[in-house]
Amino acid sequence: MLIVGVLTGLGAWLIGLPSAIALGLIAGLLEFIPFAGPMLAAIPALLIALTLDTQTVIMSLALYTFIQQVEGNLITPIVQRQAVSLPPALTLFALIAMGLVFGPLGILFAAPLTVVTYVAVKQLYIRRVLGDDTSIPGERQGQKEIS
Repeated sequence: MLIVGVLTGLGAWLIGLPSAIALGLIAGLLEFIPFAGPMLAAIPALLIALTLDTQTVIMSLALYTFIQQVEGNLITPIVQRQAVSLPPALTLFALIAMGLVFGPLGILFAAPLTVVTYVAVKQLYIRRVLGDDTSIPGERQGQKEIS
């Protein structure tokens, strides 16, 4: 979220959009919503750019597209692999399912609830019931559960 907010703020300032800091803050905060957040963050910037000229609209669209591609294809996979080992397909499925069942609030909480459920299944079922020594995301090497 921080990286996207800073990149968006700097990019908006470089292309001459007014309220670049506010646009960066909006982009950073909306990054909390997986997949849909970055698209929602582009709307205010594009509306502001429409008041200026066509070249600014095109540059704004290119900026948000570039940042989204860097975030989605580079930053997020690296962070998820290191922090949680959460399969991307599971996150996408959870986002769709939670959005269908709970609407916009489900989309907002889909990724965090998926991580909690993923860890709970590995801890309570795979480790305790099946007895398999699987790694738990967030657990340090050598650290074992206290029974």
